[in-house]
Amino acid sequence: MDQETNDTHSIDNEFKSATEVLDDYIDSIYNLGSEVVQSLTELQILDEQLEKLRAIYKECQEKYFEILEESDQSDEEEKIVSYWKDKTEKAYDDALHKQDEKIAVADKLYSLSNDDISDLEFDPNETLYCFCRRPEFGNMIQCDHPRCENAWYHWDCVGLTQQPSGQWFCPDCEFRPYEPNPLDNIMHAIESFAMYSYPSQGLDDFTLSNPPFH
Repeated sequence: MDQETNDTHSIDNEFKSATEVLDDYIDSIYNLGSEVVQSLTELQILDEQLEKLRAIYKECQEKYFEILEESDQSDEEEKIVSYWKDKTEKAYDDALHKQDEKIAVADKLYSLSNDDISDLEFDPNETLYCFCRRPEFGNMIQCDHPRCENAWYHWDCVGLTQQPSGQWFCPDCEFRPYEPNPLDNIMHAIESFAMYSYPSQGLDDFTLSNPPFH
């Protein structure tokens, strides 16, 4: 009888231990979800703040060049030029700092989703994209800078929850000089045509760096 009681206690303990492990796992999933949502919210806020800082920087830069062009080199004019130069440099530094914050939050998102993504089986011959250097999966977006190193990005990796309107630049290219030219537009048109017309084929025949997204 004592042996049966001990066996029952042992089974109960093992069952309790398994239940606790399951509870911990479920809690970790819920926590991961809330952390991802929080990170996405942070990215959205930082995005809005960065856009405001970029607008301020652009305004200061235009004002600075305008005053510099009209300056008569007098002491008073030199003070005004110096003032707007300082404001322009500060606005630029603030924008760069905000961009660094965005990258830090994006890095956090990568690490949060890294375990789940690494469990997926990928063909070793597939082309790699994005900061995470993984193949195409889920929703993807193309950076509109013609010299972007990665070209295509996973939405999750850059904090997107919906397709942005207009041009979109990745964090690395947001402040890189960019002068649109007709050739860029032609290449984008070819890539889009290939993307939707040849979903089972890579775009290597059309471009050097873009994937065949479905």
